Amino acid sequence: MKVVYFGSFDEHVSPRVRLIREGLCANGVEVVECRAGGSALPRWSRLARALPAAARGADLLLVGKPGQREMPLAWTFARALGIPLALDLFASLWINEVHERRRVAAGTLAAKKLRALDRFALQRADLCLVDTVAHGQLIASTLAPGRRVAPQRRVFVGAEACFTPLPRVRRSGLLEALFVGTFIPFHGIDVILRAAALLRDEPRLRITLLGDGQERGAMERLAAELALQNVRFEPSIDYAALPARLARADLALGLFGATPTAAAVIPKKVFAALAAMKPVITADGDGPREALDDSTAYLCAPGDPEALAETLRRALDDGPRRDEVAARGRALHERRFTAAATGAACREALADLLARSRATVVPTATVP
Repeated sequence: MKVVYFGSFDEHVSPRVRLIREGLCANGVEVVECRAGGSALPRWSRLARALPAAARGADLLLVGKPGQREMPLAWTFARALGIPLALDLFASLWINEVHERRRVAAGTLAAKKLRALDRFALQRADLCLVDTVAHGQLIASTLAPGRRVAPQRRVFVGAEACFTPLPRVRRSGLLEALFVGTFIPFHGIDVILRAAALLRDEPRLRITLLGDGQERGAMERLAAELALQNVRFEPSIDYAALPARLARADLALGLFGATPTAAAVIPKKVFAALAAMKPVITADGDGPREALDDSTAYLCAPGDPEALAETLRRALDDGPRRDEVAARGRALHERRFTAAATGAACREALADLLARSRATVVPTATVP
């Protein structure tokens, strides 16, 4: 199978892009990249010039994350070439910017443009790859309720090989719970901080919030208001340094927001922690339950500082249990979340699409 990996993706900042490409190659798929950056018209011009040569002998076109803005061009070429079109949907532009990050006001022209791009992608692709079934259903039911959309297939995010068990380098006698992220509202950093306030008299625990982003300043102010001595903030570090930094932690924190998206996704920080054999604490939800259970992670109620505080206490009190959860999480990663494993799922989805397209018209599904 020959696949053209098409779009404006940047492999240097997107582990998802690298894992899809590496995983497909590991499963015997020939992957030819056709990508360009920059503003819209010059980017489209470069892609349009490069695609005919890249697509020579190709079986299908796969638009990489984030791909909605490239879908009109990809759809035009796919139909002209007579090959099926798949999209790594991964996330909705409209849901992320309007509802989750809250950077675009609902009802504005910018919001309407994002919604239109999402809808076009959902309805024109022959297949959408999604990170969880729950997330794919959320996107489709929010953006195109009752409308015909492309079928979806799940390809978990997974983790790169650099995340592996490393020796714990302890720098103090405290147990460290580490959050790594970009401080997006649905991460639920406020929940972590309020849980830390409930644990202010727990002498064994330190919580570290690593990263920069949208709500970092607000969260630093909240930590000051709560007079937290058991929380510290660290700046972002290079991606290549994350495995070693994760190795110094005892617990890995995931998402704790109470939004629909938070309940539907499993963030890459969770997959990285599983791979590094660190016990994960994250909010429960339909998305996490597609991969995790109480034997492979500590799952707690979303948006609930008391529930998170109690879960942290349980983890602190039972070292052997922490080790068991970490070991089972690592075993789960090796079975399902390596590049080869996620690549196999991706290859199977694309092969099924190709077989259907050769046999008949590519089917669509209707969102309830």
